[in-house]
Parts: sequence; structure tokens; C-alpha cells
Amino acid sequence: MVRIGPHKNAISLEVTHEAWLVVGSLVVALFLLKTDTIAYITVFAADFTSAISFVLGMFFTSVLTTTPAIVAFVELSSYVPAWKLALIGGAGAVCGDLLIFRFVRSPLAAYIVRTASHILARGPFWWLIPALGALIIASPLPDELGLIMMGLSHIRTATFIALSYTMNAAGIFAIATAAQALQ
Repeated sequence: MVRIGPHKNAISLEVTHEAWLVVGSLVVALFLLKTDTIAYITVFAADFTSAISFVLGMFFTSVLTTTPAIVAFVELSSYVPAWKLALIGGAGAVCGDLLIFRFVRSPLAAYIVRTASHILARGPFWWLIPALGALIIASPLPDELGLIMMGLSHIRTATFIALSYTMNAAGIFAIATAAQALQ
């Protein structure tokens, strides 16, 4: 790992590159919003909304694809009830979370969690780490941060799956409901 600067806590090039990829993802999401690309794709794929909801759920979990997935969920909420998006998208999100939890490590997420954990783990608020992890999974923020926090708390896989599904489904439901209210 290449480090920038002389300090052991310096930000690595991997973290910097991933941060720029997040910025790029935001730019792509803005492009998708401004050009109505997702709306056109949604109209053509109207017969496959369940499959699309599941795949979007998988994309809802990654730091690089969260923002475009949110844009797609907002667009899809015009055609699909919020409860259906949440139930099916939540299942896809669990699959995405399991892949990330087991195989993929985000240098940016690890850096953020390591820094936060270093601060929290030393005091009386150690229990905040898994609680914050669950809240991050429910939020539109990328799940990697929450997953690493939950991994640090050594949560059992069955508990993780139930919590991941519940929190992701709640987050997707909130996004779809808000989008439907604004339409």
C-alpha cells in the first residue's frame, strides 16, 4: 500500500482513488437524473420490475453504485408500489451486502471505520459501533461503512442477514415513499 505523507495514519492512494470514484458516481447519478435515462430504461423494462428491483437492491449497497441505484429507485417508484420495491430491493441488498461482507473490502470505508472505531472503542460508547452500522445500512449511504462496523462487532451471519434485510428494505421504502409523495 502506498502512503501519502510521512505519518502512519496518512491517507493511502487506494483511499484517495476510491474517494474520486465516489465523486464520479455522483456525477453519473446527476447525469442520469438530468437526462431521464433511467426513465427511458424503466419504460422499456416495465415487465421486469421485480427483477430490476432485486438488481437495484444489489447496487444499493456499494459505495460506487448507491447514488445511481437511488436515482433508479426514485424513477421506478412511479411504476411500482413502495412496499414492493422495499421487499424485493431489500432481498437484493442482502445479497449485495453478503458479497461485500464476505469478499469485497473498500479501502475508503475501512479507513473511515478504522478512524471512527479508534475513537469510539476506547470509551464507554463502544456499543455505538454496531448501532451506527445498522443506521448506515438503513440510510442511503453506502453499506460498506455499516458492514465494516457490524463486522467489527462480530455479529452472527443469521442476525446480520435479518438486520441487513430489515434496514435496507426500510431505507428503500423511505426513498420510494418520499419519491411518490413528491410526484
